[in-house]
Amino acid sequence: MSTIILAINAGSSSLKISVFSASGSAENPKELALAQIDGLSSRAPKLKYNRGEESVKGKELKDINGHDDAFRYVLEHIIQDGGLSDIKSKKDIKYACHRIVHGGDYGKVQVINEDTFHHLEELSDLAPLFAYR
Repeated sequence: MSTIILAINAGSSSLKISVFSASGSAENPKELALAQIDGLSSRAPKLKYNRGEESVKGKELKDINGHDDAFRYVLEHIIQDGGLSDIKSKKDIKYACHRIVHGGDYGKVQVINEDTFHHLEELSDLAPLFAYR
């Protein structure tokens, strides 16, 4: 079984989630699916979803009133997608990461530990509206 990773990007009015599979070898993770909900600040958020040959574009969603609802919706959509055979429940997702505005001078993926957190915190002046609070 592969390691499943969610890469999350919560913008001001959208949520994007990429689903990756990693085999544990030195190769890069493989993108399995991409989900996006736009218009979270409007009355009619819309879903875009791509996995292989499956594609949903512009599906209006009801009862989505912000990022929390959007995340729950996408998570359920991913779990119920029969084409993602390695994901049957939330427990199958090993890691979740979130895009940040400025990643510093790191040349590769970093685990956020105390040192990397403080290094990134020092860069918050570069994007003050997104600073960790």
